[in-house]
Amino acid sequence: MENNSVMTTIALKKYLISKINLLEDNSVLSEIKEIVDKNEIVYQLSDYHLKRIEESRKQIEEGDFLTQEEMDIKVAEWLNEK
Repeated sequence: MENNSVMTTIALKKYLISKINLLEDNSVLSEIKEIVDKNEIVYQLSDYHLKRIEESRKQIEEGDFLTQEEMDIKVAEWLNEK
């Protein structure tokens, strides 16, 4: 294996994947999973954002939205106004 400080990110990922694929020890795999899970970014939404999401969902349920095609037409109209 190359020196870790010289190894590219892609090469390091490939190396680790190949080693993980050879592992049979579930406890080691669980430890790796814990390490990987700790690096996940968890977004905490504010009350304001949660409220806006709920309002948006209600609008969609009530059919109060534009399709992509409709929005494309509106954008084209706005661009032609200038």
